[in-house]
Amino acid sequence: MKLLLLFIIFFTFLVEANAANTKLKKYEKYSDQIKWKNIKFNLPKGEWVYYSKEPFNVQNFSLSCINFINIQNKIINGTFTSCFITSGGKWRQALGAELRNEWQNNKYDSCNLRPEYFYVKAIFKGASSNCFISHHFDPNKELYFPDDPSGTSGGLKKYIKDNSLILPKIMLCFYSVYYSNKRDKAIMMSLEINPESYGAKETFFETEESSEYHRGKINNYPLKKKFFERWTKKMSIEHSVLEDQLEATKDFKLDFSDLNASIPIENSTDLINDLNELIELYKSGVLNAEEFEKAKKKILN
Repeated sequence: MKLLLLFIIFFTFLVEANAANTKLKKYEKYSDQIKWKNIKFNLPKGEWVYYSKEPFNVQNFSLSCINFINIQNKIINGTFTSCFITSGGKWRQALGAELRNEWQNNKYDSCNLRPEYFYVKAIFKGASSNCFISHHFDPNKELYFPDDPSGTSGGLKKYIKDNSLILPKIMLCFYSVYYSNKRDKAIMMSLEINPESYGAKETFFETEESSEYHRGKINNYPLKKKFFERWTKKMSIEHSVLEDQLEATKDFKLDFSDLNASIPIENSTDLINDLNELIELYKSGVLNAEEFEKAKKKILN
């Protein structure tokens, strides 16, 4: 049974608001924060189109995923997905055991450090699981030539075809998976971004193995590595927020202290975008050298 692969339906993002869950309407645009299944999710900057909801019934378990996409000039900037699974309170132990087995032992994707993974952190206790993964991938391969065909989303492929969308060369992805046997509630959220849309320089290599974001090659590209590190740290904060909402106990929270302590937490991608805009103003002559330096110091401080 491919429960993990059902959870990791690539490309999407989820949400809902305060007293009530966000009312999601197909093809409507959402921004900032949404609430779904009584869990709040922060969306990255921009407008995110809610394009599909995918319900599944797997034996005694009920699984549902909601999917969002962010687009600019026909290019996919990012996708966000959130999934929720429960046994209805009757099969908590069985669900927890099945999820743990998938997240630990699945041959295609798991909570173990694989060559294409940049960072992994996980805790497994009994039938409970808590996992965070940051990695890169080739979106064309994952959609149309996946290692495991059951892991792709037909809804996303249809949306891309219907809207003549362009896939990025490489995307960065983080996903969180959390299941507490005490709560009988598993939540997965994943965010995939086109790094070029979030401040990174142009991507050079298009395949997963050749990509400069590959863990075995990234040390040769210090700016890309710094971007990936900052983004991973920022996403680890989102995972910690999810843990708090799910009332994770202190001994079941992931410890991210090994992430580079020198990496600033605050809106690093916004900082990069601001600096790039400032450089363009200087190059175009809108700012002189003195004005450029003053503005740069103000941003960096």
